[in-house]
Amino acid sequence: MRYSSRNFYSMVLAMLMLLVSAGNVSFAQDLSAKLPIDPNVTVGQFDNGLKYYIRTNKKPEKKVELRLVVNAGSILEDEDQLGLAHFMEHMNFNGTKNFQKNELVSYLQSIGVEFGADLNAYTSFDETVYILPIHTDKEGNLDKGFQIIEDWAHNALLTDKDIDDERGVVLEESRLGKGAEMRMLQKYLPEMMAGSRYAERLPIGKDEILKNFKYDVVRRFYKDWYRPNLMAVAVVGDIDKATAMKYLEKHFKPMKNPANPRPRFDVPVETRKVAKAMVLTDKEATNYRLQIIFPAQKKDKEITVGDYREFMVRGLMSEMLNQRLSDLARSSDPPFPYAFVYVGGWARDYENLVGFTMFGEEGPEKALMALTGEMKRAKEFGFTESEMELARKNLMSNMEKSYNERNTTESSQLIGEYVRNFLENEPIPGIENEYNYYKTLLPGVKVEEVNKEMQSLMSDMNFFSLITGPDKGKDKLPTDEQLLAMTKKGFAQDVKAKEETAVASSLMDNKPTPGKVANISKVEGFNATTYTLSNGIKVTVKPTTFKSDEIIVRGVKKGGSNNFGVADVHNVRYASQVIDAMGCGKFKPSDLEKVLAGKNISASASISEITNRVSGSSTVKDLEEMFQLMYLKLTAPRTDKELFEAYKKKQVMQLQFLSANPTYAFIDTVYESMYKNNPLAPSPIPKPEHFEALSMDRILDIYKDQFSTADGYEFYIVGNVDPKTLVPLLETYVASLPKANKAPSYKDNGVRPVTGTQTMKYYKGSDPKSMIIGVIHGDAKYSEDFSLQVQALAEILNIRVIEELREKLSGIYGGGYNASVEKEPYENFSVSLYLPCGPENVDKLLAAADEVVTEIKKEGPKAEDLEKVKSQWHEKHRESLEKNGWWASSMESVLFWGRDRDHKLKYDEWIDKLTVQDIKKVANQVFAANNYTAILYPEAEKKN
Repeated sequence: MRYSSRNFYSMVLAMLMLLVSAGNVSFAQDLSAKLPIDPNVTVGQFDNGLKYYIRTNKKPEKKVELRLVVNAGSILEDEDQLGLAHFMEHMNFNGTKNFQKNELVSYLQSIGVEFGADLNAYTSFDETVYILPIHTDKEGNLDKGFQIIEDWAHNALLTDKDIDDERGVVLEESRLGKGAEMRMLQKYLPEMMAGSRYAERLPIGKDEILKNFKYDVVRRFYKDWYRPNLMAVAVVGDIDKATAMKYLEKHFKPMKNPANPRPRFDVPVETRKVAKAMVLTDKEATNYRLQIIFPAQKKDKEITVGDYREFMVRGLMSEMLNQRLSDLARSSDPPFPYAFVYVGGWARDYENLVGFTMFGEEGPEKALMALTGEMKRAKEFGFTESEMELARKNLMSNMEKSYNERNTTESSQLIGEYVRNFLENEPIPGIENEYNYYKTLLPGVKVEEVNKEMQSLMSDMNFFSLITGPDKGKDKLPTDEQLLAMTKKGFAQDVKAKEETAVASSLMDNKPTPGKVANISKVEGFNATTYTLSNGIKVTVKPTTFKSDEIIVRGVKKGGSNNFGVADVHNVRYASQVIDAMGCGKFKPSDLEKVLAGKNISASASISEITNRVSGSSTVKDLEEMFQLMYLKLTAPRTDKELFEAYKKKQVMQLQFLSANPTYAFIDTVYESMYKNNPLAPSPIPKPEHFEALSMDRILDIYKDQFSTADGYEFYIVGNVDPKTLVPLLETYVASLPKANKAPSYKDNGVRPVTGTQTMKYYKGSDPKSMIIGVIHGDAKYSEDFSLQVQALAEILNIRVIEELREKLSGIYGGGYNASVEKEPYENFSVSLYLPCGPENVDKLLAAADEVVTEIKKEGPKAEDLEKVKSQWHEKHRESLEKNGWWASSMESVLFWGRDRDHKLKYDEWIDKLTVQDIKKVANQVFAANNYTAILYPEAEKKN
């Protein structure tokens, strides 16, 4: 379970998703025509007001996605209920008419549904949404699934004891959100929301109320707002309409509304009347951020084709303005590490134009002037025809991919549209109609229309300018009044129109001299073919139709960072990032993005501890461009001293205050302690000094040495690929890679964690927050059986953690065990425990976790817990069999690393042979090994 505060980052993601699904219309379309409803979805409403959505979709097969959508969130809470909309969401997992406390989660685990990963819910300001995927391969699962969402709708028990038991869990969730960001949010939200009720109703609520509310207060919220005329049920998956209607009519048609229902009110957001500014700092903040938030405007309803076209105009505007900001961020003298502009908001039915950027300890002026300058340039002079052409290509390419995959889109993706339709009236015309709108209308949108959209969004200059950041260096920050004046100055600065720029039409002027396919062989069990090329590279190809417009490419060779010493530790670690920041071939990164406009491709290179990897993805039509980009990335890395220095500067700017965050500082200290400050050890927390030590020339040498030759490469290509089309591309762009006639290898660099039993205590932070990290590790002979047993042990432990540490002790919200077993570079295992909690609960939780482990070592796991894990794994595997990525990884595992073929191809049989005795035996082996425990305490605990 989680709660959502509709923060700016989620709004950006939502906006980008909408850009993919928004459309364009041509003047052949009737712009006044009402947008249709997708004929593939059935939308209806019972007499009690409950709305339903039904869609048959067999991706994946034997699975149905269910959503209970309640048009009620924290905005409706009374003064004595702050946080109880979210609390009520929790209570629906803690006892209903047909599922007593913990029975619901236990039952769903037994049919392959994982708590948290599958079964979930969220509460935001305006809604509460329950998420339930049901596997339908067993009789009765579907009926139980509908019974569960009916129980959520009106059958919660809400006993006194269950309410009290859940208080601690919700308070632990509240604890997780505490810190610098929350402290600053609580200061600026009331100003940003202009006195709206939204400023007073963060979904997590207030701890005092969560601790002390009377039982009937949460029952009142449930009675008032959980009613059919505020609900929708969405059903999408491998189910026919008649069956879905049967269950809906059985479980939801009889529901009654209260006799005198409270009106579901909408909350207004006042338009800001004067421009304001605020500067906030916190000693635990990790970076400086600037946001310029324009006054809230009432959203336009998308009802007609013309409305849809208007939204597309906005999408073009956002695409072009953000491209300009991206170009600035990747310039030789960047004013900021990144910046973006979007239209979003915290309140339903309202939206704001928002500009966002970051800056360093030198102060905000350079970043602010650049951001406001680009926004003003767009408002005053608009965009160019060449920019419009690139933006059209990108939007059309995204829509084409969605259209091409219309028959292979997952149910979990489709159902989100219906949830938004109910809550926000987002149109659901269907991908076929949307694609038609794009094809017919996008070419007709004029640059003048987009320019007017920018002018409209910036017509009211009563903005709210906000800076948040760390205390350290705040002497270089402006006052509120100075920030206001600075922002006004930025929007008043003189700017010039952007000049038209020529864009290259292709990635390569001349194709490389091709090689040949030297041998072709079939791959047993994988329904794949291996092409051995004239330069020795092996390419294994598996054509699939799992996704209609997806092809993925994985390349791997032995090598990696373990082959380098201390002097190169950072050069090799960040080599791929540095090369990406400088471009490839004749293209800077900003130019590369433009020449690839309208191409749905990616290609990247990376260096791990023991491998050098190449990854790519493409649509069917863009496959050659993907191989061209990959070829350039491997053979023609570009050097640019100014861009190299700019890259370093941006990284340092973003990382210079990271250690102020207690969690980051703790994790960094854990690794230093666990590896005894070995400079070759893994370093999960990047530091400014890592980047200050980089050498461009040395990085280029390392990169070329690791990637530019064919020796040792094996490639795996999976997706909707035609071998007749593919083979000439392999000969041109893969077989042409030069040979150096050297055998690549990896090495064991001898880095090991500390041995024995070790405990480290670390004190940092002002909030009452602790964290437990435990690592059990040791050497062990690798086998597929041992690996599977250790993974099963961790999953069983997680079931017990939920039961004991969360539900019985109310001591955690989330956390648990994770396991890994490795064969390379040396044979070893590790089982890690992660528990965020209150400092007062550390000893109690450690004891409880130890008791769970001791029980399994002594008695073995409960048979039903092992069966739950098996069921979840079977379901995940069934879905994995229809994912291109799984097949690529599996072929690499077997063909490159020599793993057991049957472990991949007969995985279900391996799962089924796991026994309680296997888990008991491996628990005793694992938990007799080295034990490292680290505990984060707040600074106040040290004084005690």
